[in-house]
Amino acid sequence: MVVIDLQEDFLPPDGSLAVADGRSIVPAISDLLNTEKYPWLAVIVTQDWHPANHCLFASQHGVQPYTELEFEHPLGEKNCVTGEIKKQKQFVWPDHCVQESFGATVESLFLEKFEQLNGKLPTALVKKGYLQDREYYLCFTDCWKLHKTEMEEVLQTNGITDVVFVGLAYDFCVLNSAVDCLDSGFNTFVIRSCSKSVYPDKVDETEKLYRDAGVHIVETVEDLMKHYT
Repeated sequence: MVVIDLQEDFLPPDGSLAVADGRSIVPAISDLLNTEKYPWLAVIVTQDWHPANHCLFASQHGVQPYTELEFEHPLGEKNCVTGEIKKQKQFVWPDHCVQESFGATVESLFLEKFEQLNGKLPTALVKKGYLQDREYYLCFTDCWKLHKTEMEEVLQTNGITDVVFVGLAYDFCVLNSAVDCLDSGFNTFVIRSCSKSVYPDKVDETEKLYRDAGVHIVETVEDLMKHYT
């Protein structure tokens, strides 16, 4: 199981990029750490970990949060046809999950239960987004597919073939990480009831992206368990 970005800056009421009702899923996700009920082979937690001058902070560009800007390839790679530097459009965000800040911390009650897993099964805390010049909506790589986190190595080392995603946000980091996980060769699931969206009114569009990619959506962990019985 992979728990995506259950951090204070994504949680109401005070998170700088709080996902509506995001804190409501913390008890359910914490319950998933009960190894007597759920036979996970490993549990991985991701943590957004941005430098204060991260390129996807609106404050670095003098624009309002949620503005869409164009960014050049961080290594200056060029399009082989046009000869122009490759570009991507990205939304910029309020400053969030700045390294060593309270907002970057993993929710305390969940973190306490996660740390209690030590010695019971393999666990890992995977930081992402710590390179200043690129975004990490994916927990495997940056958005340019240049730099890899240790996520894939942890999964492969522990012989994981099927990966279950929960956390925040359903329509951004959970979505992109799940799709990237599938593309990396893993059977991939997401538990809908253990995730929340930035844009819940667009959930049909979000779930079409999951399904078109081949990611399995289940409503509850009980539905997931039925898949294996």
